[in-house]
Amino acid sequence: MKLSEIARRIGGEIKGGSESASSAGAGGQSRDIEINNISDIESAGPGDITFISNPKYAGALKKTRASAVIAGEGMKSSIPSVVCKNPYLGFAKTVALLREPPPRPPEGISPLADVSGAEVEASACIAAFVFAGKDSGIGAGTAVMPHVFIGEGARIGKNCFIYPNVTIREKVIIGDNVIIHSGSVIGSDGYGYVQDEGEHKKIPQAGNVVIENNVEIGANVCVDRAALSSTVIGEGTKIDNLVHIAHNVRIGRHCLILGQTGIAGSTVIGDCTTLASQSGVSGHLKIGNRVTVAARGGVIKDLADGVLVSGFPARDHREMLKVQAATMRLPEILEMFRKMKGPQVRRGGKANG
Repeated sequence: MKLSEIARRIGGEIKGGSESASSAGAGGQSRDIEINNISDIESAGPGDITFISNPKYAGALKKTRASAVIAGEGMKSSIPSVVCKNPYLGFAKTVALLREPPPRPPEGISPLADVSGAEVEASACIAAFVFAGKDSGIGAGTAVMPHVFIGEGARIGKNCFIYPNVTIREKVIIGDNVIIHSGSVIGSDGYGYVQDEGEHKKIPQAGNVVIENNVEIGANVCVDRAALSSTVIGEGTKIDNLVHIAHNVRIGRHCLILGQTGIAGSTVIGDCTTLASQSGVSGHLKIGNRVTVAARGGVIKDLADGVLVSGFPARDHREMLKVQAATMRLPEILEMFRKMKGPQVRRGGKANG
């Protein structure tokens, strides 16, 4: 594919490298470069296009053997550039242009699948060893890979992609354009027990999970069904690998939930909120819109809209930075205290006596 076609389709502008007068400007020879692949900046070779948005990789750009680069505005390059206002978005679009999509089963139902009790649209792709229970449904254009279990009454919308070994339990509702990666369990029982004479008796988990449109769920994620109503994952939310979402949780639209995060039961999270890696959120909390919880943050109280918190317990990030800075100075502060106390205090901290 010619560089000019890539630029047109990703909404970028071709600019020539600073060391190549022949390729300068949108009308130069750079438009006719043939691009066959997209590669990272270190391993790219002739015929490849690469990508840069962070200035700290400028040194690697000087050494790259790539034929062209996708770059942000103001990024200087010695090779032809496709300059985009949002280079990450340009990169994503270019990958879709130059790399093959994930393999899909052929359209129709494999003879080795057991979906006789399900309503399956004709254009769905159902691989071998898929099981779909009574009154379940699979929408048009949806691909279900081998060894997926779909429980009784579960419904999957249009143009979804369900990777191998996913479990979708009974009554789960999945919208359109949803991706669920291998090993995830959607609709497992919530962790609910009541004590009776020293024993823990199970509380039946009779609700379901609702996953709205355009959600992506990573590998080995567990989303528990609600006790009575619905655990909800809002439209456009993206969930990383190894996340646990407990029963009755409600996550808003366009949130980012990163790896190894855990959200306890009945917590409500607003729209456009980010929980960074290894975050922990206690139960029955309300987290506002556009909140960011930094990596390993532990949230134990409600958070208002727009705050950035970190640490455990999670607090305002600027305050937490001050706490960390003071902690680093503790040895110095202790030594100052000893000098102030003089001979009355031993190095071990006990008074002479």
